[in-house]
Amino acid sequence: MVNYEKNLTYKKGRNSKTFSSEGLMVPLIGMRWLFCAAAVLVLASLVLAAGCTSAPSQVGHVTIRGVDISIPDGQPPSNVTHVTVVPYLDAVYAAVDGVDLQVSAKEAGTDIVVAETVLPIGNLTSGKTVKEEIGLALENGRGYDIWVTVWQDGRMRESGSVNVFLPDRTAIGQRLAYSLLTVSALDVMTPEIDADPITLDIVTEIANSGGASGNLAMEIRAVNLQTGITAIRESRPLGAVAGDSTTKKVSVTVPNGYDYEIRIRLIEDGVAFATSTGRITLAPPPQVILADGTVLDTAKSTSPIALSTPVPTPAPTPGVPSSAQVGQFRVQSSGAPMPTATPGFAAGLAAAGLLGAGLARRRR
Repeated sequence: MVNYEKNLTYKKGRNSKTFSSEGLMVPLIGMRWLFCAAAVLVLASLVLAAGCTSAPSQVGHVTIRGVDISIPDGQPPSNVTHVTVVPYLDAVYAAVDGVDLQVSAKEAGTDIVVAETVLPIGNLTSGKTVKEEIGLALENGRGYDIWVTVWQDGRMRESGSVNVFLPDRTAIGQRLAYSLLTVSALDVMTPEIDADPITLDIVTEIANSGGASGNLAMEIRAVNLQTGITAIRESRPLGAVAGDSTTKKVSVTVPNGYDYEIRIRLIEDGVAFATSTGRITLAPPPQVILADGTVLDTAKSTSPIALSTPVPTPAPTPGVPSSAQVGQFRVQSSGAPMPTATPGFAAGLAAAGLLGAGLARRRR
């Protein structure tokens, strides 16, 4: 049998050493296993480290748990109703600070704000619900959207609304005594159409077919139609109507250059007997340029407003709810911060796969 074993001889001078092939492979195999074990240890460390950083980072923020609307009982007959808004606030994930609460009452389906309150809350502790109570005086016989908005460090976090209808609570039993008063004419004039602010004179002619009337007052409300802001909301005394008829004038001042909706209510001894609504156009008309480049002259009208003649305030009808109607609170928009996740096990496994592919290529 032929022996194919070969010896490797290394000579240097008179000394020589002989190595076999089996003796040379032993240390090479040991080094390869050591390298593979180190690579597995590195891959395991990457996966574990990636898993530790995969949890999402939760940021504390404030949210609205719910809103209750309370209408206290025992309110005397009046043209306003006192409403209590009760929001419940929670701090989510962690305590928060710099919280402000804004409560606004808008006419139903519009952006016209009739009442608004901003209340600083301060700090909120996670796991504890904070209850606040905000009172609003709203004109009854109307529908409103009550908006509740929470702010944190000047940023809106959550906002929602609940719709409310308030029934008419004026004194119905005395309404017949005031039917002797009627409005025969209503005019609105201005001494200077280009003045800013502009003065509007509301002239009302009231006829009295009976005896001396009680104390009269005119409630005026002017809403800026461009901004939705109430420019005027006040009550002016008119005195009494002793004779057959008399003329009453009330002057109000508003910024020029806008359109307004003006509402008038005539009151006798706290009870409304006539209302009127009209619009005034003070905003400059759009500029019209003709084909030849000339600008069309569209000067303002000298009659800025047309109010309808006040009509008697109708008595409640069976079709109108006699009690307050309150809807459900609905969150309309939210600016709460969203949790952000860092690379997790998926990224670790991807890195392990890439490194494993590189080791396999080197092994080839």
